[in-house]
Amino acid sequence: MEKFDIRYEILNYDKLNRRLDKIVNNKNNKFKVTKQEPIGKSSCGFNIDHYTIGRGPIHILYMGGCHGDEIIGVDFVTQLMENMALGNGDFENFDYNTYTIDFIPLQNPESFYVTTYALDQIMGKMTEEEIEKFSKQYYVAMRNDNIIYASINNVIKTCAQHYSIEPTPIINKFWFDFSTKKEIDIETFANFIENELQINDSKIIKEAWETVFNNQTTISLEKQHQKMFENVTLDCIPEKDEAHKILKEKITRIYSKGDFPLSTLANFLSNADGVNLNDNNPIYYEIFKNRIKNEKVVYAGSKYNNIIKSIPGPQGMPNYDMDAEFTFAEENKALLSFLFKQDEFGLNFASINCHGTGGLLFLYPHYDEKKDTEIIENGGYVERDFSFLINNILATEYTKTTGEVYKEKMNSDDTVSNLAYKTTGYPTVPTGVGDLLRKTFIGAFLLELSKMGGNPIGPYGDRYGNYNLTMESNMKACMNMLKTIKEIKYMYKSKYIMHKENDSNIEYTTVANTKFTK
Repeated sequence: MEKFDIRYEILNYDKLNRRLDKIVNNKNNKFKVTKQEPIGKSSCGFNIDHYTIGRGPIHILYMGGCHGDEIIGVDFVTQLMENMALGNGDFENFDYNTYTIDFIPLQNPESFYVTTYALDQIMGKMTEEEIEKFSKQYYVAMRNDNIIYASINNVIKTCAQHYSIEPTPIINKFWFDFSTKKEIDIETFANFIENELQINDSKIIKEAWETVFNNQTTISLEKQHQKMFENVTLDCIPEKDEAHKILKEKITRIYSKGDFPLSTLANFLSNADGVNLNDNNPIYYEIFKNRIKNEKVVYAGSKYNNIIKSIPGPQGMPNYDMDAEFTFAEENKALLSFLFKQDEFGLNFASINCHGTGGLLFLYPHYDEKKDTEIIENGGYVERDFSFLINNILATEYTKTTGEVYKEKMNSDDTVSNLAYKTTGYPTVPTGVGDLLRKTFIGAFLLELSKMGGNPIGPYGDRYGNYNLTMESNMKACMNMLKTIKEIKYMYKSKYIMHKENDSNIEYTTVANTKFTK
């Protein structure tokens, strides 16, 4: 197995800047790292920095920190840049004149800084061993919070379905009513179900409860992962410069009305305007407006279900103001401008948007298969590019490589396919910015890095069994992807005409020397 330098470190503002300076100025670099002009600025005035390695025509982008609480994404992109610059492992054979690797380590600096300053207030003096132990405790706490959420939902579904009632509105109403409570007992739960379903059948309710919770008569609703940071204060945000002062003012404003526990500063996903950058797109904006219209107050899901999403806050909204006309946040304007400019000159070959947890690769571009089929059945033809096939090839090679690393490092008897990162397709309606990028640009992937969940620190809860494996498998997969792109690059400028398509027969004609367009 190739040797990579892996640094076990939870970054913050100062550590990130020191790491980046060291990478750029390291005299041991085999390949030059160039700091380019920032692609833009956040609303508070923080630079969205851009670095490159290489000077070739094949551009591949690695970006972290869309959600700044997913700190392992920022960590990975910077460590990838460092290992590539040093020529570690397979990067020793990096072709500097064929590729240009674009690095945007941190798209959402406001979110990242809030989260990591809050982490520092509690964890700043911990040793590496204490950090690992604390992060493991956080991972377990968040997992248990999620189990409670799912378990109560299952009880409600069982009761609702017994009477052939759609459970979703009742589930939403339950968490709306009880999300700020510390606990609930079976009597209170039964009263809620009877009132909402208009039934008087305590036997059914009790049986559904006991099936899930056995002999427990009281269930804690308190968020254990938030409780670990209950002593965090707004003082964690220093006023280093004007951008920091603006950041602190905006975050203070968000928390001033008492809508959110201060502990959520340690898991602050949105930017300082309370915008979730992945939700920040016109399609999801309309969907979310309808949710507000129907539900009045919208809470986040899963373990975050005590956090309101319909006002600016830690989980973020699709727009800075849900009563205003939709607009992209400054961070997304900068990213889209960068990608469209790259695309205009035919430089985009792949982009990897690094998120936090899941061990998952979102790969398929979106296309209207039903519409294409109707055209073909009516005797017409469809001109397609090879983006669907390209994405599949790249994703297959990428995930296979992760599985090979896990198998070797874990000395596992499991198959490579079972150990590999999983892939997922495209939604019927592309609702996230990651979806829109895959619909717009070829080779645009959203990568959930860590198999161990629990942003922001859960991935750090097992240094050798998860963290190092995350880093090494994705570095190895990166180099393998570069080789694959070089092998199939001719497809990027080719199209084909579909004449016939069914389960057993596909007929097509390649359109020679066509320029690939989005």
